[in-house]
Amino acid sequence: MTTHDEGTPVAPGRRSRAAAGAWRTGRPTPAGWVFTIVMLAIMLTTVSLRTGSFAMPDRTLLMFTVAAWAPLLVRTVRPLLALAGTVLVESAHLALIPVVDPGAVQTVAMAAYQPVPLATLAAAFTVASRTPRRTGWVAGLGAGLVLGVVATAARPASLFATDVVMVNLVMIATAVGALVAGRSDRIAREAQEREDEKQRAVVDERLRIARELHDVLAHNITLVNAQAAVAHYLLRTDPDAAARALQDITTHSERAIDELRATVGLLRHGPDPAEGAGPGGAADTEDRLPPVPDLDRLDDLVAGFRTAGAQIDLTVTGERRRLPPHGETAVHRIVQEALTNATKHAPRSPVQVTLRWSPDCLDVWVANAPPLETGRRRPAPGTGHGLIGMRERALAAGGTFRSGRSADGGFVAAATIPVDASSHHTAHLSDSPADSPAGTPAGTATEEPHR
Repeated sequence: MTTHDEGTPVAPGRRSRAAAGAWRTGRPTPAGWVFTIVMLAIMLTTVSLRTGSFAMPDRTLLMFTVAAWAPLLVRTVRPLLALAGTVLVESAHLALIPVVDPGAVQTVAMAAYQPVPLATLAAAFTVASRTPRRTGWVAGLGAGLVLGVVATAARPASLFATDVVMVNLVMIATAVGALVAGRSDRIAREAQEREDEKQRAVVDERLRIARELHDVLAHNITLVNAQAAVAHYLLRTDPDAAARALQDITTHSERAIDELRATVGLLRHGPDPAEGAGPGGAADTEDRLPPVPDLDRLDDLVAGFRTAGAQIDLTVTGERRRLPPHGETAVHRIVQEALTNATKHAPRSPVQVTLRWSPDCLDVWVANAPPLETGRRRPAPGTGHGLIGMRERALAAGGTFRSGRSADGGFVAAATIPVDASSHHTAHLSDSPADSPAGTPAGTATEEPHR
């Protein structure tokens, strides 16, 4: 929240709109009306005490006092117009209204100018607090100089010190208004940063949910689709094999439903620990969750694809090391999505999965040969969400990800996950066959946006 010059709350966006131009409109608040009316009371009081004792001002002086105050009625709607009006009237006051007692100017001091420059002080403060900083300072400096020049020309030279004080008062009012504006800007900026942070958190959570649902469903649905094709092909020639394929469809469907239910339950998990106290609570939900996907479950993952007819060769080299948090899940999901893409876009083509451990990172390569039925089969549709998800998971684990066509027309998805999240080492994937794992076709860096 930002504030008016009287401290009344206003919308956070108003400050940013004010920066677009000097004229800043805004309805007066109740506090603003009180401030304006109090200014009139102060001006009438000071003009009544300008001789040192209470005395009602004459008609001319009263008229100038009210005329100088009148522009303040629009100070929140047209701050620069209000300042120009107060300066104009108070300049006329200095030029036309005589000094209280020319023979006693040394004793009356500022009383000689009352109620000048009270109206200008209020208007300069409002301009500085409600307009861009440069506009406020230029307007305040200009208003003070105008009053100073008029007073120097129209008043006795013995009141020069009073002229200087008057100009300084206008500058002080401008400085206070600029401080209020700076504070308002800071509060508005902090509020906007908090709002932006909340929006980023919402976007990140939406992406996380989309990624989890995609990973849970795409894998099993792709296998169901592949098994359905196998069952349809074998239904007349090998009923027993077709029955096994149909059973696999049931298995993968149930697994998809279970994982989807578990994922939704995890997303609905509340922050209150008491929610897990009773049946169906968070603790019970967590008990029903499937094991977290990791490297130990890669064999089961590959076996599931092999039951759908995929030809997959899994090779692991090097000494296994500990990956950073979410690293093993990232590797599992990347391999899962790459195999899903290979099954969908190049069914029955050989797939090579290579995991190469080194002292500081794990290189993951999933390469599939070109589709066996190119020209007779339309490519499966894709949205690109899978590649985006793989890249996001690799980056979240502190690694890198690349994908593209291989030299033989196949497709390669490659990721590098560091073994230590605190390490500043960044492994790079090479396009040369010499740097590729054994048996893995080297791929280019050309991204496939719809795979």
